[in-house]
Amino acid sequence: MRKNSFRLAGVTALPPYQLEITYTDNNTITVNLENLIASLEIFTPLEDSNEFASVTITDFGFTLEWSSGASLDSDRLFEMALEQSGMVSNAHFRRWQDTNQLSLTQAAQAIGLTRRTISQYRTGKRPVPRTVSLACKGWEVEKNNSEQVAI
Repeated sequence: MRKNSFRLAGVTALPPYQLEITYTDNNTITVNLENLIASLEIFTPLEDSNEFASVTITDFGFTLEWSSGASLDSDRLFEMALEQSGMVSNAHFRRWQDTNQLSLTQAAQAIGLTRRTISQYRTGKRPVPRTVSLACKGWEVEKNNSEQVAI
């Protein structure tokens, strides 16, 4: 189930390739799409300023879409904002949690932290220490080893 905090409430296209995005929890981020537009063919039409400005919120607030058919989901936009602000480890932490389908509580139990700390790492309110990144990798190795033994 998706949380309302990752629903989009508003979007403004800022030339040349930036978006100012507001989530329903009033968190506002700015994301630069220049590298994405240059690297993926589906986003090439966004080089046109009119097309870039055609961005709308769809999918009940979970997706941005352009008239050309290009789209990005709200979670990926948030990850991009973390990465662009230098919080790459927070974006990696989010991917680890999502890839392993762990709730905040399950992630906290997996690596021995509090649910609140996990939430702060996930949202970028606290930087993710290297030891936590290593703990996530170690947990995955243990998980994969135990799954191989069970087969």
